[in-house]
Amino acid sequence: MSEASKRFPNVLLVVIGLLICSNLATALVAYLTIERLDERYTNELTKSVPGLHEVILLAQESTNVHRAAGNLLLARDQDEAKAIWTRLSDARQHEQKRLNEIFAKGPAAAGDVLEPLWSASLGYRQSLEEYLTFIQRGDRDAALAFRLDKLRPTFDLYQTRQREESIRMNFEAIRTNNELSAEAKSRKSMLLGFGGWPFIAMLVMLVNLGLLGGLLWRQLREIEREEKKLRSERGF
Repeated sequence: MSEASKRFPNVLLVVIGLLICSNLATALVAYLTIERLDERYTNELTKSVPGLHEVILLAQESTNVHRAAGNLLLARDQDEAKAIWTRLSDARQHEQKRLNEIFAKGPAAAGDVLEPLWSASLGYRQSLEEYLTFIQRGDRDAALAFRLDKLRPTFDLYQTRQREESIRMNFEAIRTNNELSAEAKSRKSMLLGFGGWPFIAMLVMLVNLGLLGGLLWRQLREIEREEKKLRSERGF
């Protein structure tokens, strides 16, 4: 067996080993990449979706509070006023629960993205307490004037901040989704490039085999010409 023949099986075994290692490495990189993207997506989903949901619920609960507070001026007797006070108390408890969930880390500091919503909630709460003071005193005219001049504007601002926060969180979720999509495309291109090297290697080998085949064919032609020349000289 010639030296070239012995070398070819060894090269073939090396190539097969490299292909196996490449497939294993590609599978490992793909698994780690997908695992990381899934973990990041889950974290973002856990953080953004519940927060957006709580802001939406806060808007509903604060509306219930404001409606019940306004209905206190419409009570026709003590029993009806008592029932409205009960509804108002329940609505305020639900609103406070939502606020506690949104501001789980405590009051928003200055410069925090949630600070406008926090300030608006405090402003409305203070106005509501003043309004309820007039109701408890039985000063209906003062309560009505305060509701129109102060309570309603602070509630409008409160709702505006809720809407702004929901929009901000929605855009934040969209931005994060775009970033994750871009990262997934980048990683996909990397994996395709990493996993496609055997194909490139095969092309290189085919080119080399073609060149070697051409050189071998040329040498064979040279040998044939030499043999013909020798035969013709001997026959002469």
